[in-house]
Amino acid sequence: MAFKQVQAKKISEVICEQLEQMIREGEIKPGEKLDSVEKLAREFNVSRSAVREAQSALRAMGLITIKQGEGTFVNKYDFSTMVSPVSPENIITKKEILELFQLRKIIEVGAASLAAEHRTEQQLAEMKKSLFEMKQTEGDQDLGEKADMKFHLCIAEAAGNSLIIDMMQRISNTLSKTMYESRRISLFTTKQTFTRLQTQHEAIYEAIKAMNSKEANRTMLEHLVNVEGTLIDYHEQR
Repeated sequence: MAFKQVQAKKISEVICEQLEQMIREGEIKPGEKLDSVEKLAREFNVSRSAVREAQSALRAMGLITIKQGEGTFVNKYDFSTMVSPVSPENIITKKEILELFQLRKIIEVGAASLAAEHRTEQQLAEMKKSLFEMKQTEGDQDLGEKADMKFHLCIAEAAGNSLIIDMMQRISNTLSKTMYESRRISLFTTKQTFTRLQTQHEAIYEAIKAMNSKEANRTMLEHLVNVEGTLIDYHEQR
């Protein structure tokens, strides 16, 4: 008789399952605000990062909405059409990753070079602000994703090409998914640390600040290649 290997569940998965069950059974009702991350961590006797990862899974399933500055709320739902728990593969596919990063390398590497040539002090200040926001969001991939997206859009705007800005906005939804996922991976694996991700963004900023288009080109490409590789490796290991 052949047996399947038993896979140990991560703490965050156990928390996610318990919260999902409470929502499905009506213990936590639609519109109700969940306890804070800190309180849930105490109640489950786990780390806050484990609670955040569980909430990220519930968010991807459509069960909750995380509102910045307000808290986390249970969505209205129809369980007859509710999707099953999603894995990273269901959030974005490998094919989507490869195609998206092909496009990003074409658009954003060139945009970084142009930004180094044309950026204004105001645009530079906006990039710096985004970097600061990213640094403050360690442990919260939801807020980190927003700051990350803002940083890349600032670069597109600094390039001074309306078509580049329009193209970035068109792919923003898929772009946000990969930023969210890369930050989730960086927080909960050793493949790519939060510090490394932050350092890459700072290198891009410094090149643009120095008006060094060649270095801006290089650092942006290095960043994109690194994030793409992290996402692909993680998907193939799942």
